Amino acid sequence: MRVKLKGQFTVEFIIAVVSFILLVVYVMNFVNNELPPFTSQHNSDIIKVRALQISELLIFDDGVWDSNPLNPPRIGLASGYRTLNRTKTSYLNTLCSTEAGYGKILSNLNINTHLQTNSYVDFKNYLISENRCADISIYDSSSKLLSCPPAGSDNWECVNIKTSATQRYQIVRYAPDTDGRIINMTVGVW
Repeated sequence: MRVKLKGQFTVEFIIAVVSFILLVVYVMNFVNNELPPFTSQHNSDIIKVRALQISELLIFDDGVWDSNPLNPPRIGLASGYRTLNRTKTSYLNTLCSTEAGYGKILSNLNINTHLQTNSYVDFKNYLISENRCADISIYDSSSKLLSCPPAGSDNWECVNIKTSATQRYQIVRYAPDTDGRIINMTVGVW
């Protein structure tokens, strides 16, 4: 006759529980070690896409500058198909000459939400918000037409972030202006 053991641990049960716990710890460690490269690559891709998006918007969009050049509802430098307008470039340069104007540019380009850490309600809001900045430079063959943010803006909030940014992407684009000269546009995002 077989004796029934009730409420007692057997060696097989203890081995099974320890094996299961070791397997769970191994899987969690493996997943934890594999996720950071994906997250880092994702952040890098976001920065690259944002720089490309800004350059595309500036080159291909006409913008709306007519009503008030210092408060445009939409920023774009085009005048026709892939042709940059120098007047709009000077408007953008004037707008970018102050920190408030630079903030307006970042807001219009939808790249700077600067949410304070205490305003993150949940993880979803944290993922949606961006705390990024950009610089835009436009040159022709002989001179610099636009520098945003301008020289001497070292104490501005975004410029301070630039020095500590670990990921930065810069894209160079070329387009003709209304006079037929080739314009060099550099857009950096960090």
